[in-house]
Amino acid sequence: MLSNIISFLLEWISVNTHYDASVFNFAVIELSKSELQSLACGGKCPVIAFFKPDVGILISELDFENICNKSILLHEIIHALQYLSESNLGDAFKEKEAYQIQNKFLMEISIKEELIDSLNLKKCRSLQLNTLR
Repeated sequence: MLSNIISFLLEWISVNTHYDASVFNFAVIELSKSELQSLACGGKCPVIAFFKPDVGILISELDFENICNKSILLHEIIHALQYLSESNLGDAFKEKEAYQIQNKFLMEISIKEELIDSLNLKKCRSLQLNTLR
């Protein structure tokens, strides 16, 4: 199932960004919330996912049928593609770009799914913070 979601996200990225998603070649590793937090910050912290070039994308075990959770994975795939493209953007600009693409994804999928209230990063963040507790 996760491989289907990754394929869907890579296709969306290919159509909607300047990135060549066909070069994506990283593992996506699902970990428990505590395992992920331990790796990311040595203890409890509000991390859900991160990209580590020598390992791949490390992401908390989530319900990837949820659009907000799909957008987190998309965000990390963007970081992997930035790395592969040897983007010369500074870290802050890489993060900004990944958030802009994530927000575009959320808005587009909200329209496609005809959600009454469109999703965006702010709405997803408040939902995700509740899952970290």
